[in-house]
Amino acid sequence: MMTETREFTELLKGCRPIKDENGNIVVQSIMNMQLVCLTTDKEYSLDDRFANPIDALIASNSSYGQISFDNKSNKEVITPTQMAVLTKQMAQNHGMIKAGYIAASKQKTFRDAGCIQGSQGGTFRSVKGDEYRLIPVTMREMLFESIGKGDNNLGRIYPAIRKLGEQTNSNTAEYLDRYFSKYDKKLEQFIAHFERPKNIIGVIILIDGEIVAVDKFPSFTYAEQIWDKLIRDCYGALAVIAELHGKKAQESFTKIYEKLSNNEGESTIEKLERALNKTKRNVTKSVEEKLQDLLDLTLEANLDDANGGGSAPKSYVLKNEGYIGQVISESEFHHIVSLVRKESFDPAALRKINELKRKAKSQEKFSL
Repeated sequence: MMTETREFTELLKGCRPIKDENGNIVVQSIMNMQLVCLTTDKEYSLDDRFANPIDALIASNSSYGQISFDNKSNKEVITPTQMAVLTKQMAQNHGMIKAGYIAASKQKTFRDAGCIQGSQGGTFRSVKGDEYRLIPVTMREMLFESIGKGDNNLGRIYPAIRKLGEQTNSNTAEYLDRYFSKYDKKLEQFIAHFERPKNIIGVIILIDGEIVAVDKFPSFTYAEQIWDKLIRDCYGALAVIAELHGKKAQESFTKIYEKLSNNEGESTIEKLERALNKTKRNVTKSVEEKLQDLLDLTLEANLDDANGGGSAPKSYVLKNEGYIGQVISESEFHHIVSLVRKESFDPAALRKINELKRKAKSQEKFSL
């Protein structure tokens, strides 16, 4: 099958960062992690089309390495990226390696799921709601890499769980539930640091000032429905790892305040406000520069699941030298986008390439 391509700007078309009344990008931070929320015009938010993936789906399986979802809603469902079943039943927990589309009132089996509970035996039945979790974002690259590598490969997620255990000192072995058991209380506190803005359609996550993950959702309502699980289960791992390594937020406000000269007649409150405004402008500039690096990105797009063909949404795996992910698209409308930076990728190398491209474009054509 011929490989298609997707431009980064195309994947996030219609989206824009949420800004404050002064035009600064709103950036929420904890330690060395920053979260930028995206919005869009209401007409591009398909609030009435898709059902709540947490409430509408009943999960089961009859064999290891697969998950079946029964959509009980008369609306379509797209599962959040890499959703997991952590059931209280005496059964092997399983995880998805991607997002999945399930038509209205239909059932679908994903045979490229994987076990996430070591040697626990048994299959599960009628799982929903609170027993769904999202797999930590630090595992995404390894799971995306396993897409298309055969069905019923029950151990495909184990290497990523072991790596998560090493990164978080959680002694997971092949048991993802051990990570959550150790850090759930801390992750609940982590949620409190972030506020879900109104009309959010996506998020961009930065670590140490570099973009590590991008997610775009089908609607404002969808983002609201999965927000807590997304922040707690998925992105929370970044904060856990940062804390273990003693990472801290850059004290940009303090440094800016200390360097500001005193204006005649200015009160302390006025100087603090001036420092805050300058800090926001600096943060906005930094985020814009990092986003600019991605604007020229082109990714290979290989069909993963045609979902029955025709006009139904199709799933594509996205790859280039620096990023990997997935998009579920329909007639060039991208319902869900998930990108993660590859661990081995150096963003500085991308900047050098982009700078050369910009210089090349500015050169005059050869002539006599």
